[in-house]
Amino acid sequence: MASIDQDAAVAARTTPKEKSRPRTGAWAGAALRFFATFAVAAVAAALGWYAWRAYMATPWTRDGTVRAYVVTIAPQVAGQIVDLPVRDNAFVHKGDLLMQIDPASYAIAVRQAEAGVSQAKAVAQNAEAEWARRQKLNDLAVTLEEQQVYASKSLSANAQYQLALADLDNARLNLQRTRIVSPANGYVTNLQARVGDYANVGQRQVSVIDADSYWVDAYFEETFLESIHDGDAASVKLMGYPQVLQGYVQGVARGISVPNAASSSSGLATVNPIFTFVRLAQRVPVRIHLESVPSDVRLVAGMTATVEIGPGAARKVEGADPMSAKNPVAAVPSAAAAKMEAPPSAGVAPPLGPVETGAAAILPPLLIAGSATSGAGAPPPTVPAPRADAPAPPPPAAARSAPQESPADAARDEASEVASDEAFDRTLNITGPVEPQSHAPRTLRRRGRGWRQHERP
Repeated sequence: MASIDQDAAVAARTTPKEKSRPRTGAWAGAALRFFATFAVAAVAAALGWYAWRAYMATPWTRDGTVRAYVVTIAPQVAGQIVDLPVRDNAFVHKGDLLMQIDPASYAIAVRQAEAGVSQAKAVAQNAEAEWARRQKLNDLAVTLEEQQVYASKSLSANAQYQLALADLDNARLNLQRTRIVSPANGYVTNLQARVGDYANVGQRQVSVIDADSYWVDAYFEETFLESIHDGDAASVKLMGYPQVLQGYVQGVARGISVPNAASSSSGLATVNPIFTFVRLAQRVPVRIHLESVPSDVRLVAGMTATVEIGPGAARKVEGADPMSAKNPVAAVPSAAAAKMEAPPSAGVAPPLGPVETGAAAILPPLLIAGSATSGAGAPPPTVPAPRADAPAPPPPAAARSAPQESPADAARDEASEVASDEAFDRTLNITGPVEPQSHAPRTLRRRGRGWRQHERP
């Protein structure tokens, strides 16, 4: 009771002026709360703006894939594998032996081709010597026909010799192809071949991943393509490594597959239904060239990567021309390429070799050209001019057999043709005056009724 009375006495002594005076600590707390709220709101707005710029304005994608060229090696000759010095996932250098096919049969083929070359060479030399001996004789000892026969034999024997040389080159090439070497520096992958297997021509035996060809394909939405240019700096973050790889944009794909372009089994267009208020952005591959890869990062084709196109100094990409990118123009082949691709003229014989030139001098050009008169480019035969005192040549057989048409027959034919035209017009219900048509000459009328198709416009 005493404490209650003391509190009442203190309250009674307090003046109204002291009760109405505000406290300084309350104002400070309110100001602190205001500024704290404002700071939090500002930080949240800044973070939101940064997130918007990072996710919507800056080109980036998580849909990236590490790519590399894979060289598929298939033997060009068939045979049993006798040596396989490589193993799966091993690194090989360019030119290293990958596999060896049994070369025994191909070595025998080379010796057979060499023997055929020796035989063809001896026959060609003998034929050339026989022709040379006939050339030294006069016209009384050897006739022109016999000289032509031996010249033809010399040309034929020389052609057989050239064919034997080609067979020898082919046999040596097949023997060389029994050794299959690596075409690039890379890693042997998915090796399934074993020693003793039979390798067929064109069947894949070894696959080598080119170690110098790794790149990243980033699949960006089409809404980002406007801000992506060739040479822009790019940052690549692999899913399995914390390091960030640096690179630049090497190019943007100019086409992707369109599902609506496919046709059904009946030949009709297959169109996928979509919602008019939802339009999904297509993804376009953007090729990223990696400038440097740390030694502790192991690139594997097919790995997932996050790619961001950030600000930086643009690199100069070879083959990227802004004018050609906006208005691509087809490349014009050079004159040398056009000359190489031009087909040979018909009826023109290829140039002869030094051995064939001498024998060809004795033969008529018709024989060397190989029945050139039958080709499209053969020159027309020359006809000697008739002499002044020579009698006129008789008319051709066709002209002699053609009967001469009398004027009465011609008038009768013309009248029948006019009647036929009038009957044809009546059939088509053509009324009114008909303009007279010019008729074909007599020589054309004798060919049949088909001349009317040429007469009518």
